[in-house]
Amino acid sequence: PRGVRLTFGGYNEKLGDFASYVSTKLARDFEDVLPRDEDEFERYKDNLQRALSAFKVQQPYAHAIAYASITQLPRNFKYTNEELTGAVKEATLAKLVEYVKTLWSSGKGEALIQGNFDRSEALDIVNTIDKTISFETSTRDRYPARLRALPLPASKSDESPTTLKISEPNPANDNAASHITLQSLGTSEKDHVLAELLSSVIEEPFFDDLRTKQQLGYIVSSGVRAVDQSRTLSVIVQSNVAPAEKLTASMVAFLDSVEEKLLKPLTAVDIELFVKGLVDSRLEPDKQLATEVTRNWSEIASGRFQYDRLKAEVAALLAIKKQDILDFWAKIYKEERRMLISEVIPRKGPSSKEPALSGGYESGKPDTILGINDIKKLRINGERSLSA
Repeated sequence: PRGVRLTFGGYNEKLGDFASYVSTKLARDFEDVLPRDEDEFERYKDNLQRALSAFKVQQPYAHAIAYASITQLPRNFKYTNEELTGAVKEATLAKLVEYVKTLWSSGKGEALIQGNFDRSEALDIVNTIDKTISFETSTRDRYPARLRALPLPASKSDESPTTLKISEPNPANDNAASHITLQSLGTSEKDHVLAELLSSVIEEPFFDDLRTKQQLGYIVSSGVRAVDQSRTLSVIVQSNVAPAEKLTASMVAFLDSVEEKLLKPLTAVDIELFVKGLVDSRLEPDKQLATEVTRNWSEIASGRFQYDRLKAEVAALLAIKKQDILDFWAKIYKEERRMLISEVIPRKGPSSKEPALSGGYESGKPDTILGINDIKKLRINGERSLSA
């Protein structure tokens, strides 16, 4: 599902007129903002094609992250670079004009007004835009579904996790990269802050081990990413001295040691310091209105509407105990492990190799070695598990 998002900002006494003018141009006078002729359209099209082509010359670590991320998103929420490239090639000015004619025929509108406005002033702006666009409100059964993260295949701790082996899109880049994702499907504030707390504990030791001591690569990092209500803890290494398989083995060895070397030795003071860092970042006042607006709009766009999320997460952080951290790690790394390894393999250099485009992935077993052509099937299986 796609939609049009209009964002207006500025002095409050002029904002209503500005919003009305822009909305009128887009909804009624759209020919004024569309390309005037084929030459202008081709220039816009060329810009899009260049932006999509730039994906191939990104670094291998960026490719590893991109391929891992897309496996957690439904197909109608995130298209592949190849799909988008094909769609742009087929686009014409005539098709664009016809599409725009139907853009405002029906839909669903949501609005957020923040700043120096009272309720009546805010509603005036919304009503002005509503009358200008004047589309037919879609019935609830026609609303597109909200984003839900696709669950990664589960595997036991003594089983091989799902592994993607993909050839580096840029043939001139001789670096290898490996990215490991651990997915948590927990939706509570406690689950979310525990993922961030684990990331804080792991970050410095991970860099020190793989970058400083083992000197495996010059890009070594870890972090947490949100997809809908899920959280993923990830680690990544890019190297020009070691193949992707060695990077993966070293990262898995590090993760295997996390409980004994990093979590069990934690003292109450250690935990308090980690918690304080996360709490302070949440309690820091917003320096710009746009920051608060963006945060609140994400609650609307996602359908969660939890505007006190930061306060709830602070409360969850302050209640964290050492056993909570140990239990959470055991859950995501042993008991309910949803782990995905993404290896990007160079096409030249000492660690070059040409991985298979497909591993024959059909059954959905997590221990299958997958190729780039198996990502679609992996996503389909994820969508089926959501609807089951």
